[in-house]
Amino acid sequence: MKIPITYQIKTERCILRCVSSQDIPYVFSATQFPGFNDGMPWEPPEFIEELHEHLQQSLQAWESHSAYTFTIQCASTSRFIGRISIRKNHELARIWNLGFWTHPEHQSQGYMTEAAQAIIKFGFTVLAADRIEAYHALWNRSSEKVLKKIGMQFLCYIPEGFQKRDQWVEVNFLAIERKDWQTSSFS
Repeated sequence: MKIPITYQIKTERCILRCVSSQDIPYVFSATQFPGFNDGMPWEPPEFIEELHEHLQQSLQAWESHSAYTFTIQCASTSRFIGRISIRKNHELARIWNLGFWTHPEHQSQGYMTEAAQAIIKFGFTVLAADRIEAYHALWNRSSEKVLKKIGMQFLCYIPEGFQKRDQWVEVNFLAIERKDWQTSSFS
């Protein structure tokens, strides 16, 4: 199934839409907050222009049905809230991986839980996923709370999850199966 870049998901307070060049200043702004990128495998850009290549990669992934990166914006004000992605696990076709971040100016307001619930539903109903997985840096309790609120279950601790500044970042691995989602209050 081809999903057009005009595809949107609407929740009570959010609109999730395909990423675009208008998002670049907001993405760059988020990466400039100290510690913002610490729980992510990618480093913050030094210059805003670096984000154009990442945008093109995200659009190509959307077109090739390998990943869908959505910008989360407030439904009432259209302000930029953050990003959420669902990426195909290349080893197993019906397993997808969830990743997200919230702009520091909008954290702890429940937006990401709302958006993540919508992306989980999108994964199971539109992408026909059998399972959706996620990782979070061990110290990132906010991401852990979001993942558990959307029904993900802890599977294992990984001491060498990803490298950041030549140091290993410990991560927890969580997942939700289609059958568990179907019997949850989120389906």
